[in-house]
Amino acid sequence: MTAQLVARLAVVDDHPVVAEGIRRILEEHAPGVTWVGVATSYAGLLDALREWDPLPDVVLYDLDLRDGSTTEDGIAQLHSRGVTVVICTGEFRPIPIRDAVHAGAMGVMLKGDPPERMVDVISSAAAGDFAVSGDVAHLLISDEALTPKLAPREIEVLQLLASGIPRKVIGKRMSPPVAETTVITYFKRAVQKYRDLGRQVETPQDAVRAAVHDGFLRPIE
Repeated sequence: MTAQLVARLAVVDDHPVVAEGIRRILEEHAPGVTWVGVATSYAGLLDALREWDPLPDVVLYDLDLRDGSTTEDGIAQLHSRGVTVVICTGEFRPIPIRDAVHAGAMGVMLKGDPPERMVDVISSAAAGDFAVSGDVAHLLISDEALTPKLAPREIEVLQLLASGIPRKVIGKRMSPPVAETTVITYFKRAVQKYRDLGRQVETPQDAVRAAVHDGFLRPIE
């Protein structure tokens, strides 16, 4: 299947060396792929979409460009132009991967997976079929036991705590504001949801670290 893959392909990744590695993999394992180019940011993608003619059939999109954009932003732009998106990531945070799939990504490949599997995912996506590059990618998308079902307000209090807002002030910063006792309730619920999954989470700070690990919150710089 991989030898028969014929498609125009581009990469959105803020590490040019990664894009170069992908290009070399495709040259060796999928000679029918035409390399269109690389964008290293969401703004760069918007510029490239005005320049690429014709547009790529498939774009490999990094999960975190660290430019303030979201993967969903890029997927929306590409979908509006009829371009298929495959997530290409070295991350193991389930929530951003699932969000990208829900936004319309047609495949997920992990950067450490074998080149043949990566090409298989691109081939399937180009044909309109969803695919993943291995068992780990499949689990990150589908295994609901990996992460708790945190409510939006529970995520909000954890995000505010992670940003350095004192607990007594968090309720006032929420939208709409809530009482301090309600904030405590949200923290307790988040902690308990992690404990119900067997995770070692005892405090709100533990819950923040777990939420960053899972991708509910962006990594703390």
